[in-house]
Amino acid sequence: MVILPVNRKRTTPMPDRIPSTPVRARAGRRRCLSLACLLALLAVWSGPASAEEPGWRDVATPLRIVNLNPFHMMYGVPSASGARVLAPGSSEVIASMDMASHLRRGISDTEQVLIDGETYRQALALRYGFQPGWEFLLEVSAVSHSRGHFDGFIENWHDFFGLPQSGRDTEPRNRLEMVYVRDGEALVDIDDGVSSLGDMTLGVGYALPSTILANDGLVLRSTLKLPTGDEGALAGSGGLSASVWAETSGSLSGSAQSRDWLYTAALGVLVGEPPDALSTIGGQAIVFGQFGVTWRPLTDLSLTVQVDVHSSPYGDSGLAPLADPAVIIGLGGSLALSERTTLEVAVTEDDGSQHSAPDTGLHVALRWRL
Repeated sequence: MVILPVNRKRTTPMPDRIPSTPVRARAGRRRCLSLACLLALLAVWSGPASAEEPGWRDVATPLRIVNLNPFHMMYGVPSASGARVLAPGSSEVIASMDMASHLRRGISDTEQVLIDGETYRQALALRYGFQPGWEFLLEVSAVSHSRGHFDGFIENWHDFFGLPQSGRDTEPRNRLEMVYVRDGEALVDIDDGVSSLGDMTLGVGYALPSTILANDGLVLRSTLKLPTGDEGALAGSGGLSASVWAETSGSLSGSAQSRDWLYTAALGVLVGEPPDALSTIGGQAIVFGQFGVTWRPLTDLSLTVQVDVHSSPYGDSGLAPLADPAVIIGLGGSLALSERTTLEVAVTEDDGSQHSAPDTGLHVALRWRL
């Protein structure tokens, strides 16, 4: 059953065994802005530039991590692409699959939210260099929400590593409930599997010819998200959004020659239209950032620790799964399968203090340089 954006009274009570998490939205936004500023400062810090211009395989490439919280994903916060643009006439195709398992709940006097289930997002992106210093981006995606098929595996994973269950071990397995209730009316109510095309993204990137930083370059990027996804399936916002951000990368101090240790960083802002059903709590601006460190133990193998953050678009909500800033920690890396093909894999976790990102996720991508 899917209801969005038609309002109705919800007669079936929401499960109440998961502790509610109050939030102070303004304080959360300040924390996220402070973290974004820290990312920008970390991006400036780098070792001296290497003596030779590094090739494309020697430049750190950020993990294309996406926040799959269905209520945040609709806005289309972009993934980092790297601090290099493609040469004129060259292109890259990226096929990715992202999966997240949810169990989030918040309750206040006027609101209730429950996000329980799994979200899958498959995407196909094309980058194409069309002018010196310029590249074009096109991305299409498909989104589905389903019951928690991996609930048992995730509980065992958390037990093995001593991670908190956050109520998973006391809740029914394989359940799908994505519900938002305000003043007794169910504005979002999904309890059966849904699938839809996602929103389409168009973008451009421009590499600045020179910067004051000793790094691998600075790229300005901009994207426009088109409302091609089904808002009723939580696959799109039903409106436009535009993003502008800057990306840089380089070698960490002491690794300028060997380039064994690299960093990536990004900082930007998104402005978008909120979904109709959530317009009473939804805002229009999101600040986002990314910082990652990559170790290259082998020529064809890179291992990455990356943190992606963004502020919440739901500043008028009092519920943590909506109003908290998102903090996603990615652990993974990439393996060169051939001269032009790279496999990228990462596991994602939230930071444990903010609650608007899924507590467990998986990212897989294949990149082809053409």
